Amino acid sequence: MTFKNEYVLVNEPEASEFFKSAREILRTDYSKHDTWTVDRDNEMVLFRTGSGNGMESAGEDYWAFIDQKGRYLCDTTLISKLEISADEISIIRSISFRSGKNWSNPDAINVACIKDALREYKDWGVISEYKSCRLTLINAFTGKQI
Repeated sequence: MTFKNEYVLVNEPEASEFFKSAREILRTDYSKHDTWTVDRDNEMVLFRTGSGNGMESAGEDYWAFIDQKGRYLCDTTLISKLEISADEISIIRSISFRSGKNWSNPDAINVACIKDALREYKDWGVISEYKSCRLTLINAFTGKQI
């Protein structure tokens, strides 16, 4: 399934109950800098909840993904980023998943959807300068490609 990325204005009223709920869960719309990637057709949301701010965590990003089946948290660490052309970028990230209250571990289908969403997010979501992304995800625990 290909994630169909759509830009959502910060203060745009939301018609969909799914996205209203996702906004509340993720606490979006509190800052003009909130960046989320949505697929309205498949009711999925990828939200960058934060990033590392120290020398040792500079390449880390923290994510929340919500779909009709559940809610998932993951952390990624940038391994490499290479501009292939003015329109395409190649990114390799390690990824690990967290679970907790109201947050689950994803199954293989959810992982594929999260990977598609991260590919569409590219480097800065819908405001990316790149039209496409070659994304490789490496399981942070096993070292194997997802």
